[in-house]
Amino acid sequence: MSSDPVLRNIYERRSVRSYSDKMPSDEDVKELIRAGFQAANGLNVQKLRFSVVASKTKLLEYSDKGKNIHLDMMKAAGFENPALEANLRNKDFNIFYDAPAAIFIYGAPGILTAVEDASLAAANIMLAARSMGMGTCWIGFATGLGGDEGFMADNNVPMDHRLVAAIILGYPKTEISGSSERSEPQILGWIR
Repeated sequence: MSSDPVLRNIYERRSVRSYSDKMPSDEDVKELIRAGFQAANGLNVQKLRFSVVASKTKLLEYSDKGKNIHLDMMKAAGFENPALEANLRNKDFNIFYDAPAAIFIYGAPGILTAVEDASLAAANIMLAARSMGMGTCWIGFATGLGGDEGFMADNNVPMDHRLVAAIILGYPKTEISGSSERSEPQILGWIR
């Protein structure tokens, strides 16, 4: 394990799916968003936008919407996965894992690299949250909410914005320490 604090933060970051009820402060959430916005972005257009949901009631409502949208997307794509479908149909499954808050990241019109830019911002947010003692998890099941007019209106986001990433955050119920188990990366080439 590296003694460098940045590398240690990278190696020790985990996806957290169990949170205490402690709500992150508004200032801490703003700091995370500032850290996300500092990420590299294509052509320096700075076209990422953010919304925050810090209501477990609203996140539960959005979870139900998100599950239904994802089931519809699976059906439309002809994708079959009985275990995943059963999980998404389970009324007790909350895609946001009862986290106290979530940050949603959007690409505004005029952005050519929305996925890349939002992914880099999400990574910054997740690493910054780790350094602030918080846990995070990227929620892929939430992406379909970007096509839901009610969700977008609730969050004051125009429909021409693309929801790219949803990051839940809060304080983990249990302390997370040590590096995660990863195999060695496969380097396919190295030209000198």
